[in-house]
Parts: sequence; C-alpha cells; structure tokens
Amino acid sequence: MQGVSDPPAQRGVIPRAFEHVFESIQCAENTKFLVRASYLEIYNEEIRDLLGEDTKHKLELKEHPDKGVYVRALSQHTVHSVTECEKIMDMGWRNRSVGYTLMNKDSSRSHSIFTITIEICTTDESGEDHLRAGKLNLVDLAGSERQSKTGATGERLKEATKINLSLSALGNVISALVDGKSKHIPYRDSKLTRLLQDSLGGNTKTLMVACLSPADNNYDETLSTLRYANRAKNIKNKPRINEDPKDALLREFQEEIKKLKAMLADQSDIRELPAFQTPPEKAEHTEVNGHEVDMESEKRMIRQEYEERFARLKAEYEAEQKSRARLEEDINNLRNSYNQQLADMEQDLRKKADASINGPHEGSSAAAEQQPEAQVAVHLRSVTRDNVGMEATATTLLPPPDTMRSVSPQQVLARLQMLEQQVVGGEQAKNKDLKEKHKRRKKYADERKRELIAALQNVDEDSGDRILLNVYESIQEELQAKGKHLEKIQKKLKAAEMEIEDLHAEFARDRDDYLVTIRRQERELLFFQQMLDQIQPLIRRDSNYSNLDKIRREASWDEDSGSWRIPEVVVQKTSLPS
Repeated sequence: MQGVSDPPAQRGVIPRAFEHVFESIQCAENTKFLVRASYLEIYNEEIRDLLGEDTKHKLELKEHPDKGVYVRALSQHTVHSVTECEKIMDMGWRNRSVGYTLMNKDSSRSHSIFTITIEICTTDESGEDHLRAGKLNLVDLAGSERQSKTGATGERLKEATKINLSLSALGNVISALVDGKSKHIPYRDSKLTRLLQDSLGGNTKTLMVACLSPADNNYDETLSTLRYANRAKNIKNKPRINEDPKDALLREFQEEIKKLKAMLADQSDIRELPAFQTPPEKAEHTEVNGHEVDMESEKRMIRQEYEERFARLKAEYEAEQKSRARLEEDINNLRNSYNQQLADMEQDLRKKADASINGPHEGSSAAAEQQPEAQVAVHLRSVTRDNVGMEATATTLLPPPDTMRSVSPQQVLARLQMLEQQVVGGEQAKNKDLKEKHKRRKKYADERKRELIAALQNVDEDSGDRILLNVYESIQEELQAKGKHLEKIQKKLKAAEMEIEDLHAEFARDRDDYLVTIRRQERELLFFQQMLDQIQPLIRRDSNYSNLDKIRREASWDEDSGSWRIPEVVVQKTSLPS
C-alpha cells in the first residue's frame, strides 16, 4: 500500500491516491475543499491512533445514528498538499506494529486504515453554496499466516491468531452479503468488520486488491486469496452522493468566517468613531462683542456638562460591562444632542446679531469655536479606544464565534486567517499543463473502465445460452456447434469439480488451524484456572473476591469495548466491640 519513494514507479497505492486527490483539487474552479486525514491500526483487536500522542492508547469504537460507526477521540489532521499527506503517512507508518517472522522480516502485525475526509463547497451561478462530503478509506490488511510457515511463537503467535480471526470474520461478512439470504450480517464479530461496515455493502464504491505470491510453495495461499477476492467482487453496493451533510466542518468554518468578517467591520466602525460634527462655518457672523463672550462661556459650560455626563456614562458601562453596541448607540445620541444644541445656539445668535464682524475677529471666533469641539472629539475617541482595549484584555483566548464580542481586531484577524488557510482549492486552476495532465489521466481511466465493462459483457455472453438462439443451415453445422459448446461445458464442469476439491482441502486446513488455536487457548485457560485455584485461598475473607461464583454472576460482557465489566475490589472492615 505504501511502496517506496525511490524509484517513483514503485510507489504504493496510498501516495498515488494523494496525487490524484490534490491534482483534482488544484484544477477545480469555483470550488473550495476541506481535506482532513487520520491514520489508525487494529492491533490484537485494539484500535490505536498512529498519529496521536500515545500510539499505544486503546480507543473506543462508537456508533451514532447519523454518523454511523466512528472511533472516539481519533485525531483528525487538516492537510493542504501531497507533501503534508506523505509526512503524516510516514509518521504513522513508523508507529505501526511490525515484527520478524520466517516469511517477512518486517511483517505488519496489524490492519491499518488511512482515511482522507473531503468536504466540498461549490458555488452555483446564483451564488448559492452546495456542500458535499466523502471519505476515502485506504485499508492495508495484514496477510493471513500459517504458523508452520511463519514459525511464529509467543507474542507473534498471538498476533497471528488475532489477524486470522479478523480476516475470517471479514470473510464471513462477505459470504453473508453475497448470499443475499442471510438475515444477519455479522459485522460485530471484529473491530475490522465494524469499521468497514460502509465499505461492505454500504454507501461506498469499494475496490479490493488481492496480493499473490508467485512462488509454487504458496500455491494454496494464492488459491485461497483468489477465492476470497472472487467472493468480495459479488457484493452489491449502493453508493449515493452525500449532499449537505449535517456535521460538515466546512459549513461551520464558512459561518465562522462570515461572523469574523462582520466583527472586523463592526470593530473598525467603533474604533474609528467620527468626531462631533463641527457646525458649518459661515463667511459672515452677525454678533456683537457682548454676544460673542456670552457664546464662548456658554460653550464652555455645555462642554463641561457633556464631559461630566460622558465620564459618568463611561463609568456606568465599565461597571456593568455592557456590550459595545449599547455604548456606541448612547455615544451617537450624546454626539447628536451636543451638535444639535450648538446649531440651535448659533442660529439664535445669528438672529440677534445686527452687525457683521470683520475678518480677524471672525478668525479668532472660529478658532475659539473649533478648539473645544476638537478636544471633546479627541476625548471621545480615546475613551472609546480605551473601552475596546479593556474588553479585549478581558479575553486572553479567542472564544467561540457566538461569544466573540470583546476581542481585539488582531485576534479576530488571526482567527480569520487561520480558518481561511484550512480551505484549499483552485490554486492551479489556470495552469494549462496541470489541467491537460489531469484530463489525460481521466481519459485513460475512462478508457480502462470501458474496456473492463466490455470484457465482462463478453464473459457474460460466453457463459450464457446464446447458442440456442442461433439459426443453422444444416444438421451437420448444428452438431458441430453444439459439440464445441459441450466441450466448453465439460471444461467448466471439470474446473468446478477441481474447485470443490480445493475448497474441501482448504476447509480441512482451516479446520486444523482452528483446532490448533482452540487447543492452545484451552491450555492457556486451564493454566489460568489452576493458577486461580492456587491463589483463591490467599484472598482475604473480608474481600468480595473471596466468592468467585458471585463475581462471575455480577460480571457482564461489553460488546463495544470487547472486555468484561467486573466489580471493583471491596474490603469490608469489621470493628470488634471494645
């Protein structure tokens, strides 16, 4: 499945799949993709995360009515290129369980599943987004082993037993699906079949690659593998397009990006609040010296009053920690009221004045008029900026989008950039060479598909009763044609008889292997039973484990975890009367 990186012609299925996926992503137009990868192994019927911090930690298998079967706490890694996928693959491969046997020095002792989850968002002509989701499961099954050939002992033998049992469970599931008459499909017989439940007769397109050995001493294993694959190809899947999935992470990312952009726009409006509007300057002022002095003193009183009210308003908002939306509304009302009073005062003064003021006088009046307004405006902006800073420092980490009301623009911008970097697609949409390469590869795949379909149709025609529909000119011609057909039927009959003999021999070998496994497990069970008989008299009488029959009745088997739930050890303390 992995192959070797050098030479490139010997790369495996997994790295080649990376190239196909990201080549299609880079050539796509008006489409965004979110690509995540995960890597797990099934070792001795235990699920492990090959990309997690603790690769030996056992993970739980859960089932959800919407998501189906999934692995709880399995790490998902967002990837943006083939290089990142290869790094993840190499890291997981180094963490896989391998061991030495007589057949292979680096024999894989577990099944592994590399999963690529892709969410696609396409935009139609009307600007509406449509989401689709899909998964690519790249499964590397450990090969079935015969103890006589591998020479496995101890831990290697235990691993081989688990591998063969899971492969047998997979074969039973395939047989039940092909049969079509079975009411029960034994998916729960192993962790492998439960994880591959969708791939076997579910909502997927499945391709199985059978690995054969050219050596003559592996003749029996080669035949067994071919029969295994032949049964699997008869499974009928019903794949469908997963449109608008409820748990699409790409939709959540898009909604959060919209909220963050709206927050940035709101914060820029609040951070750059306009100053109090300065009343329009007139070329001529009709006011006398006495009136001008009264106007300046009245302006100072108004400014002082509004500054006091503004400080009191700020203190109230700081104490109550209200939202900036209310603060902005009150500030706008305060500014409008201030500008309205200044405009009314100017209008009254113009009505009372009956003489015009000369140029220098006018300049000094305008300067005196603008200075207090500018001071108040600067003070207002500083208070608003301080309030924004106060709310930003109250949140050190970025909260969820619904509660992001008091964060700094830098935090919002950083979060926005991080989310936008998770989404890929269309980077090489204008690269003609890459698009041409993608078209050639797709054309070649379509041609191969048509050739396979034609070959299968020819096989079906040859295997049918097409000869009965022919029209013959003479009895001799009919006799010759039916003689050839009889020879074909006899060859098929002979092949079927040989197949039956091989199957009987294979079943006999499997039965012998199962008997060996059963005898070995019986010996282990007997060993533990004798050990328990020796240990039981040493258990304290005031402990609940002194009565093993009661413990057996209280114990229960957990299908999800594949383990027994047994009571906790309890020691009953008795106090004697003094």
